[in-house]
Amino acid sequence: MKHSLTLLLLNFFCLVAFCQKNNSKKLYTIPDSIKATGFYAEIKMNEDIVKKRSNTGISVNGFISVLLGRKKEQNIFFFNYFAKPGYYKVYGKDTDTTSHDIIWNYDWKANETYPLLIATASDSAAHKTLYTGYVYLPAEQKWKLIATRCYDDTVALKYFKTKSHKSPAAFFSNRWLQRSNGTWKALDSQTTKPPSLRQMSNIDSLAQQKIEEELLRSKLPKDSIVYEEGMFYQTLKQGTGKLVKVTDTLTVHYKGSLFSDGSIFDQTKNKPATFPLERLIKGWQLGLVHCKVGGKMRLFLPSGSAYGIRTRSANIPPNSILVFDVEVLDTKEKIAK
Repeated sequence: MKHSLTLLLLNFFCLVAFCQKNNSKKLYTIPDSIKATGFYAEIKMNEDIVKKRSNTGISVNGFISVLLGRKKEQNIFFFNYFAKPGYYKVYGKDTDTTSHDIIWNYDWKANETYPLLIATASDSAAHKTLYTGYVYLPAEQKWKLIATRCYDDTVALKYFKTKSHKSPAAFFSNRWLQRSNGTWKALDSQTTKPPSLRQMSNIDSLAQQKIEEELLRSKLPKDSIVYEEGMFYQTLKQGTGKLVKVTDTLTVHYKGSLFSDGSIFDQTKNKPATFPLERLIKGWQLGLVHCKVGGKMRLFLPSGSAYGIRTRSANIPPNSILVFDVEVLDTKEKIAK
């Protein structure tokens, strides 16, 4: 039987994981000390529930869910929201956006385990929170982004809930909460941590890179822009000092903005910032090695050279093209041990 997996991101004020062994609808409170920003669980649907067309999955804060289900004889992943007003920021590639639910058709199989993840990012100053739904595809060993939705509030993850429409409809295991510092808190006795959201673990990474490169080529000036391994850079001021190396620790002034609307998400002000270049995003490493101390560059970074599909910041949606103006004030070579 061909199945299409729908990832549904439901808008709820609770963190919901459909129950592992029963039909419980109890809400479980997440302690404030955990500072949860994400919820992960693995789900296995049996053949019986597939035939009955029941939907099951995970949800956060009572209004956002990622689900497995069926629609018109196809099994799907879908992202759904409930009641709370908000708006979509990002749609996953090849998703159906014509209805309330954001649907992605996929040939998923009964009795196979599929990891689901909902990640959030909040900004108290901007008073907004992003919620993104993902599914991990075990056959491809890749993540799939379904959708990102934005809300004008900064409500942290407070609850999760277990629920199953039919018992035993699905088996849930390996449930985790992700903390704001990126570490994970196990909810069960498991020891296998969730797979990371690295750029090369994104099933749409190549297609997304092509789309974003074509957009940049069509918008950027041809005479002063240099292409370098998937990113673009422009020299704004020539430096006279040493050429930057990836292993250097840099002291810089910088400003980061979204290519889509020019909104600034981060910048230095009175004091410069200092950090090892090799710990920064790929686009900085690729571009700044062409800059000398005292120079200034503008980096145009497709999402694959920046933060990819990660929900890293409320001001940087997944699949965002970023622009950085970087002035290199000083470098310090790495001391060999």
